[in-house]
Amino acid sequence: MAEHSTHDPLAGIAFDRVPPAGHYGRPGTPGATARIVEGLALATLAARKGQTPALTARLAAIFGAPVVDAPRVSGTAPAFIGMGPGRWIALAEDAALATHLREAAGPLAAVTEQSDGYIVLDLAGPKAGWLLAKGALIDLDPAIFREGDAATTVLAHIGVTLWRTGPEGFRLLVLRSYLAAFCRFLVTSGAEYGLRLDVRG
Repeated sequence: MAEHSTHDPLAGIAFDRVPPAGHYGRPGTPGATARIVEGLALATLAARKGQTPALTARLAAIFGAPVVDAPRVSGTAPAFIGMGPGRWIALAEDAALATHLREAAGPLAAVTEQSDGYIVLDLAGPKAGWLLAKGALIDLDPAIFREGDAATTVLAHIGVTLWRTGPEGFRLLVLRSYLAAFCRFLVTSGAEYGLRLDVRG
């Protein structure tokens, strides 16, 4: 990957363009690496009024894992990320995810296909949390924001849903139309530690 300036890592890059893939900022081993996760389908579920307990019970029975009505990650295939009371976004390597969720939820929830609306990013490395903290409105200390904890919040004025995947890892959902702006935040915030960006617009 290309090496980019340590002085002004975004020099010459139009503000509405995703920065080119490569290493930004401090040379050497990067403190954080950001990459797009391909091949995932996404869909949102919103429980109908008074139906959250019935919905979570049905989803757990069909998909074989509890679905928690909280800002946490539940299950793996699909994974359900709590976005608010009675609301989740689901991810899976299943092109028919939204259809399968509609069949599972029946009249208990509204399901909306979101695969084209979001970009999924993995951010990992010893400085990943430090990088995010520069724009976060929540406490990302691993003693507070633990593995599996999730939040729908704002990072550098951009709406993001994120969750901790490990001691040094996060997964983030960003609206596709904000990818360029969010990658600029990653570069400017991560250059201090060295950032490897594996993202293409």
